[in-house]
Amino acid sequence: MKYVELTVKEINDYYIKRKPKLMEEFSKSLEIVRDVLKRKFSNDKIDDLFNEMKAEYEKLIPEIPYIGGRKNSFTTLLIGGISNLAMFYVLEREGFSLRDIGEFYYEYRDISNTIRRNNLEKIGKDPAQYTFEQAYVDYAKKLCETSKLREYPEDWVVDYIEGDGKTFEWGFNFHECSFHKVFKRLGAERFVPFFCLADFSEANILGFGFSRTQTLGFGAPMCDHRYVINYKTPRGWPPDELPEFNKNLIP
Repeated sequence: MKYVELTVKEINDYYIKRKPKLMEEFSKSLEIVRDVLKRKFSNDKIDDLFNEMKAEYEKLIPEIPYIGGRKNSFTTLLIGGISNLAMFYVLEREGFSLRDIGEFYYEYRDISNTIRRNNLEKIGKDPAQYTFEQAYVDYAKKLCETSKLREYPEDWVVDYIEGDGKTFEWGFNFHECSFHKVFKRLGAERFVPFFCLADFSEANILGFGFSRTQTLGFGAPMCDHRYVINYKTPRGWPPDELPEFNKNLIP
C-alpha cells in the first residue's frame, strides 16, 4: 500500500475524522470491562459509568498525537492507551485509589489477552512462540530503525537488542515512550506504570518468557524488555516484588 504525505490540517484532523470508528471500538472494549466491574457494581451503574467513559474518551480523542497513522504500528497502541485513560479518569472520580485502578486494569488486560490467546490458537498459531518467530523479530528490528528517525516528537524511540541465546533471545531498550510523554502533557503521568505492568499479563497469558528490570514508567532512564525462551514470566499484579517496581509511584 502506498502512503502519501499528509498536510498539517489532515494530520490535525486525523483522529477527529476517525472518531466514529474509534468510539465503536471503544464500546466493544467496554464489554470486556463489564466483566471486571460487575463484581463491584450493578449493570445499571456500569451503564452509567460507560456513558461517562465514552464522554471522556470523546474529549480525549483530539489530544492523541499523530505519530504516522497506519504506517506506524505504535499508533494502535497509543489509541488504546488513550481510551484506557478515559476509563481511569472515570474510576478515579468514582473513588478508586491508584492501586484499585491498577488492579482493575490488570484484570481487564488478563481477560483481553485470554481472548487474544484463544483467537491465535483457533488459527493454528502457538501464542507462546510468536515473539520468537523470525517474521516477528524482523518486524521488531524495522520498527526500532524507524523509531530512531524521530519523525514525530511524541512517538516511541527504541533500540533492538540482540540476545546471547542463553540469558535472553532478543529485546527492546525503550528510551522514549509515547504514553509517558502524552500522559505527562495531560497531567496523567500517575497512570503510566499500569501499561508497563500489562506487559507481564500479555506474556503470562500467551505463555512466552518475558523479563525486565526497569521502566520509564517507574522512573528509570529506559525500559529493558527481554524475551526469554523457557522462562516462567512472573505476574505483574500485585507489582511490589518486581525489580522495576517503585513504591513511591504506586503506594
